Amino acid sequence: MNMLKMLNTKHIKRTVKKNMTRWFTLLLIFCLPCLCSSQVGLNVKGLFGRSKTLDSVNISQDGLHASIEYNFRLKQKRIEFRPGLGYRFTLGGAEHEAKIRSIDFDMNTAVYPFDFPGDCHCPTFSKSGKLFKKGFFIELNPGVGLQSLTRQRGDPDHPPKELSTDSHIQWKIGGSVGLDIGLSDAFTLTPLLSMTYLTPSEWGGLKRDGTVGNLKDYSYYSAGIRLTKNHDDKPRRRH
Repeated sequence: MNMLKMLNTKHIKRTVKKNMTRWFTLLLIFCLPCLCSSQVGLNVKGLFGRSKTLDSVNISQDGLHASIEYNFRLKQKRIEFRPGLGYRFTLGGAEHEAKIRSIDFDMNTAVYPFDFPGDCHCPTFSKSGKLFKKGFFIELNPGVGLQSLTRQRGDPDHPPKELSTDSHIQWKIGGSVGLDIGLSDAFTLTPLLSMTYLTPSEWGGLKRDGTVGNLKDYSYYSAGIRLTKNHDDKPRRRH
């Protein structure tokens, strides 16, 4: 019975992973026509983890997150939406025994508090205007990812029977602050600082002996750059 239960569990996880990968692929294909004719951004961030649990079991936390974003906004208010599809992974060193990878979908929503009733079509595609007033924003970053934890080796005194990978859907919430800097009528460069918290979950292979553990304190800071390009025929300018 235990063997049958394990087989069923593995089958369910494989099915969920396959369906999520297919869903993300379809979402990307659906967004491509929009990306070709509207504002598109490339967002690259360095990640700096803050989990005592992961530190205690020698699992890598620091890494990178790269995503493609599509930008649109409300007509009369400075609220912008930047849904993004990306890939997140940790960089392991010789001291690390496991890595984390994830395909993420984020629904980034930014508010420009010092120019909230502004009439410009943002992000900034011109160097005109007051930089901080026009460009500073606060962003909410809810998201979901198909995340996997891969254990490469374990405690020599209690080694796992085999290398293990556990995958499932992971919810996250975060916040960012940033500043749009207009490079030209076509490009905007945006430095970003962020903080992200992931919901508690149980992971197979979390413990050094390869068994299941509960990860309750997974969060990370990030610092990065977003480059946005306007594909419209007429460049949009600030006033």
